[in-house]
This record gives sequence, structure tokens and C-alpha cells, in this order.
Amino acid sequence: MEEKMYWKNGFYDTPVDGAVEITIENYRELLEGQSSGKLIVTNDEGYPVLVEKEYSLEDMRKIKVSEIQSFDKSKEVNSFELRAKSMWLDKSTRVGLFNSINIEKGAGKTETVFWYDAVKYIIPISDALAMLNALEMYALECYNVTQSHIAAVKALDIIEEIESYDYTVGYPKKLSFPG
Repeated sequence: MEEKMYWKNGFYDTPVDGAVEITIENYRELLEGQSSGKLIVTNDEGYPVLVEKEYSLEDMRKIKVSEIQSFDKSKEVNSFELRAKSMWLDKSTRVGLFNSINIEKGAGKTETVFWYDAVKYIIPISDALAMLNALEMYALECYNVTQSHIAAVKALDIIEEIESYDYTVGYPKKLSFPG
């Protein structure tokens, strides 16, 4: 005997007043479609069917802005190379290192020690300060590109234009330091 499910604005495993009977196979197909982003709605005959979710203009803007912000935080943007090793320093780390290295410079030191991912880098102070200055400029340029993409998306009034907007362009070339 084949198992059955029932639908009336939701799934039931026992008959409910006004519900329609569906197969277990149909039930699984509907759940699979729902998990891939589709909506389950009731058709004119009372049966559940899958439809594409339709987003409002404002919903699409929010989705695209969220994608832009995620891209901005990704290694696609937030990374540089030091001695062929990919890494990133957040703003507070860059500022802290800049201050510490300047203190070392003032104390007459010529080299600084920089640790990243349990690896020790010994770098001439002048090179370390130049690297941090370049990183700060890179981060500022990336911030400006990200904000211009957000502003551009917020100015669009056509859902298809928002969906197809390419926010991966315009970022500066990643930095690479021989160290």
C-alpha cells in the first residue's frame, strides 16, 4: 500500500477537512523544490505546486547589497601576498602594527617582527611601514568601490538590472610584497 500525504495550506499525514491527497513522491518533490528556493502554493484545484519566488524591487536591492557586502569581506577583496603567502590584516590590526612599528623606529630599531598564522616575518621597518601604508590605501580604494556599487544598486529601478549587476568589477589590483 502506497503512503499518502495531504495538503491544505500545509502538509498533513492524516486526512484533514478540505485537504487534497498527494503521493509521497509528490510530497518529496515539493520539499526538494522548497529547499532550492521555490515556494509551495495552492493551485486553483487545491493542490500544492512549486513556483519561483518573486521578489519586490526593494527585496532585490537588499539581496544585492548583501551580496556586495559579502564580496567586500571575502578573500577576493580582502587579501594580499607577503612572500607568496596570502593574508589579510583588518583595520584595527593595521593601525596597531603601524603604531607599534613607529615606536620601534623611534627607539632606533631597523627591523620589526611580524607574525601571521604562526609564521614569523622579519621585515625592515621602512618596508613594513610602506607595506602598511599601501595596504591602508588599498583598503580605502576597495571601500570606495564597494560603496559606489551599493549606491549604483540602490539607484536601479528595474529588478532584472539589479539581478544582473556585476559588483565584482572596479576593485584595485591586489598587492604583493616580497617582504
